[in-house]
Amino acid sequence: MAYYLFVNNATFSWRATLSQIIALSTAAADLMALASCCCEIVWARKLAIELGFPQLKPTDVYEDNTGCIALANNMRLRGRSKHIALRVCFIQKLIQDGLINVKQCPSAVQTADIGTKALPRVTFEKFTD
Repeated sequence: MAYYLFVNNATFSWRATLSQIIALSTAAADLMALASCCCEIVWARKLAIELGFPQLKPTDVYEDNTGCIALANNMRLRGRSKHIALRVCFIQKLIQDGLINVKQCPSAVQTADIGTKALPRVTFEKFTD
């Protein structure tokens, strides 16, 4: 599980850890990481407000797993997603409240991959420049 928060193209906060929870699919694993990232986003938005920077637009969250995006945006939970229902509801509430906007991001430009998998040298160097 990894995520990076950027402010004006500079890394503001990041986390890369081994997940402590067993996921039944890659979509569920990415959704757990998305929920953790959203907690950090809520904190960062509150910090920005306290520092005098009003948050007028939703924060864009880039996700490369289309199954995870579908779960986050779909208001119905099915039998296979009940084990992650609390996280799904949390993310959906943030979307409804206009705090986040989950967007598709191709894996080729997903910066968080640097914290979760071995990347080809060219990709690694692109992300570290």
